[in-house]
Amino acid sequence: MRKVLTQTDHEMKGFDAQDPLALSSEHPLVLPGAINANDKAWNHLYGAMIDGLSLSPNNFQLIYPFTTWDWPIVPTGYTSAAQWDFCSTVPQYSATGEYVSAGTAFNDSYGAMLNVVSAATSDPKLKADIEQARNMLQLAANNYDTIYKQSVDAYQTETGGTNTPTYTEWLGSIGGRTWQAQLDSAYKNVQAQQNVYNQLLSETTTPGLKDAQDRHDNQDYYTKLQDPSLSAFPAVPGYSISMDSTTWLNKVKAGTGGSSGKIGFDNSQSEYDYKKTWAGGSASIRKVFWSVNVGGSWERVDEFASDNSLKVDISFKAWDQISIGASRWYNGAFVTAIQQGPFIRGYQPYGGSGDKAVWGPEGIMSVQKVGMLVCYKPSFTITVSNSTFKSFSERWEVSAGLRIGPFSFSGGGGSSSSGWKADSATNTFSGESTAETALIMGTTINLINPQ
Repeated sequence: MRKVLTQTDHEMKGFDAQDPLALSSEHPLVLPGAINANDKAWNHLYGAMIDGLSLSPNNFQLIYPFTTWDWPIVPTGYTSAAQWDFCSTVPQYSATGEYVSAGTAFNDSYGAMLNVVSAATSDPKLKADIEQARNMLQLAANNYDTIYKQSVDAYQTETGGTNTPTYTEWLGSIGGRTWQAQLDSAYKNVQAQQNVYNQLLSETTTPGLKDAQDRHDNQDYYTKLQDPSLSAFPAVPGYSISMDSTTWLNKVKAGTGGSSGKIGFDNSQSEYDYKKTWAGGSASIRKVFWSVNVGGSWERVDEFASDNSLKVDISFKAWDQISIGASRWYNGAFVTAIQQGPFIRGYQPYGGSGDKAVWGPEGIMSVQKVGMLVCYKPSFTITVSNSTFKSFSERWEVSAGLRIGPFSFSGGGGSSSSGWKADSATNTFSGESTAETALIMGTTINLINPQ
């Protein structure tokens, strides 16, 4: 179980003011216009992926920071913590969004929605009992939320918002074990109160509500975390993927998996219209688009962002879309049927008049992750002005890696074995990632009951 963070929390928790690759209006290292230039680069990449890979702005989200797809194959009934964290986390309501492994789990959003559906009854005593049970459940949930948010603060402090290790993996580490013990105790109280509430629902007449609650809590649809350090953790709601990373990579290397692809953009082109996307816009991006690894540390490349002559092409040996599905604990038909309620006092389908929203950007349930875009062996060619080529060449010669948005290229400009090249005749830098793992570069989403 994982309790919720608000949308504002989502946007703030992944940002570490001590991270030199994080952007903030208050950060002392940010040059004038750096945030706008950074957002512009992410905007251009989003548009390039829509056009170059024939993706739909109706369901595509570009994500950051870069996330490797190397989840292990596990026995039936088990899931790795890294896979569960990624598949379960609710996407940020933004065309380009940040993945925070400690973010809201979709199963928790669903459970919270079920608990604000009005349980119809004509029995005044039963109605009073249900209201009392719901109040006790809310108190238990509030206590869990408090502990959870404190644990997330501790996690972010220790890891710097890198998602390494993921939040659930961290809970099994020395730094996270005391928090897990507190969360486990609070969770047991939530479950006890939930059981009391669910029992009362058997006597109500709201169509499908009792069945939806029973399915949500049915342990047959849950999975154990496979990581040895998490063996004592309670089972979590299951999510499935259409293909594991090992199988996908083997198919790619055999020439039977994925598709080759290419995208490109330049700094002089017009910005992509985010109003065309499912989110109707995009939040300001807090992670630097261009960075280079020098001496083991990542440094921003400001000259790329400001060079009007810059052009970049990124090619993939293979890319693909992998579907993500919630197990049978999730009743999508009930979610559709309950779109207009009835909901308890203080909630309306889309908010308003001081009531909280159930659906939409600020709602309890907003977005579901239903797929991910993965790629293997990306390569790049960056063409710049003569002055930018000269200013960056020194760092290029000693570089151990380059990041372009969510793409992380391991290799190095100064290593003959990497095959990376700098051509002064054409003012280009080029190379291919030497990593043998796949990369997650985006997600596909489903809007829950759009208005």
